[in-house]
Amino acid sequence: MHEEFFKCPICGTTHRLKNNKAIAEEYNRLKDLQEVDPTAPRCRNPECENWEKPLSTHPENYRGFGKTAGGDPRYQCKCCKKTFSIGRATRRQKRSDKNPLLYRMMVNGVPFLKICAIAGVSYHDIYRKIDFIYDQVRAFRAQREDFGDIDWMKVGSRFATDSQSLKMNWPTRRERTQIIVQHLCTAHARSGYIMEAALQFDPSGDHEAVEAAIALSGDDLLSNCFRENGRLWSKSEFESYITKLQKQKRINQTNLYQLPHSGALVRYDILQFAHAQRLRQMIGGAEGKFVFVMDGDYGLKAAFCSAIADLIQLDRADIGLVFFDKKMTNDARNAAWSAGRSLLAGQTGLRVSQIDKLSNEAFADLVDTEIAASIIGQDLKNGFSWPYHTKSEPDRRVQLITDRPGRDYRSTARLLRLATLRSVDAYFHKFRSNVRFAARPMVSETSGRKTWDKYYLYKPEIMVKMTEIYRFHHNWVGDGKKETPAMKLGLARGRIYERDFL
Repeated sequence: MHEEFFKCPICGTTHRLKNNKAIAEEYNRLKDLQEVDPTAPRCRNPECENWEKPLSTHPENYRGFGKTAGGDPRYQCKCCKKTFSIGRATRRQKRSDKNPLLYRMMVNGVPFLKICAIAGVSYHDIYRKIDFIYDQVRAFRAQREDFGDIDWMKVGSRFATDSQSLKMNWPTRRERTQIIVQHLCTAHARSGYIMEAALQFDPSGDHEAVEAAIALSGDDLLSNCFRENGRLWSKSEFESYITKLQKQKRINQTNLYQLPHSGALVRYDILQFAHAQRLRQMIGGAEGKFVFVMDGDYGLKAAFCSAIADLIQLDRADIGLVFFDKKMTNDARNAAWSAGRSLLAGQTGLRVSQIDKLSNEAFADLVDTEIAASIIGQDLKNGFSWPYHTKSEPDRRVQLITDRPGRDYRSTARLLRLATLRSVDAYFHKFRSNVRFAARPMVSETSGRKTWDKYYLYKPEIMVKMTEIYRFHHNWVGDGKKETPAMKLGLARGRIYERDFL
């Protein structure tokens, strides 16, 4: 009999087993998205065994085959006899001059409908341009994004992980229910560089194929952790899961949730574990101590505890969970921030005006001193309520999973102060502001409070491509500031311009 749960003999906590095969499959999918160059010269026949074997690494699989009319070298695949040529990325485009304009509008909040009017293109043209830009940014990143030489102790070793819900419009008139997909990101705290970002969606998947594979292999008789097909949701299991959540009163209406009409939804716990493993691979064998801060999601906690278990055992990594009131209004946030300043003033004997004039270093030192005195004797694994509220994270509570006996209180106080999600939440705010489909939906008061937006996407695969394009824009191109996140991290010496990848 397979046991789905196991119990820790030390702390007595019960955990659910995860499907290692599914995690490995998702890890490889995420790795290919970031590290494989889709523009590398290779056989273009998907059914050929040389399809994923580029010319640069497998020259023996190809032969020279003359030149094109434009003078570009042509090669032939020795296996399927198909030919391909090498040349400028825009050599097959008739309107390549519009690429920079379309790119700038895409990453600055202009909806597709208005892009058509401004640039004089059709929806078909936009989708083709998105495919082209998506391949170009993936190629650029595959060639330039190498974390092996980064000195993490110099540039900063804190990372923040959180997720946001993205929505798409319903696929047909009969299925008027929005599709919700999770967007999971990890940001480098000091530079703001988005280390890893992925949607809970695989464009190459198919829910009907998953259903058939599960039935054929007998996986429907096993728990998900022991299955051959445990990475993607099947339609019947997803519907059963939503019904179960409704019975547990964790959601109100089941018709608010559905699967995408093309592609497949990835199980979120599998995505979390694969995401954490990707972060561990990026750090590699770097020396020093790392801090991982994440939203108060116990799935993320389990994922990171598993991925960096070796660093935790060596006292080279700390994990903190952050909880705060995300629904607080702006006026309430200002009131909480003011109350926190008043509290700090009362404890230190300074006036609020004096505190406001302190430099960042002096303010941090003052806060660390007060916090160090207040945490003496406390078990921070149960959580610590941060007394000096910030506008971005009011009523913040930090659960320090790796609180260790013997650590000096000053170091612990600094760790609690730095346990924040500001870097990744700032990216989410920019993403919603600058990518039109990611904006929060309008609520219809006359249609049962259903949400719909005429600028939202209908094709799930476009969401994947636009997410990657904006992440590249944020990391490498920037928004006009002196240094881009890639420059701060040491991956680039200067700003990247459209001419460098388009």
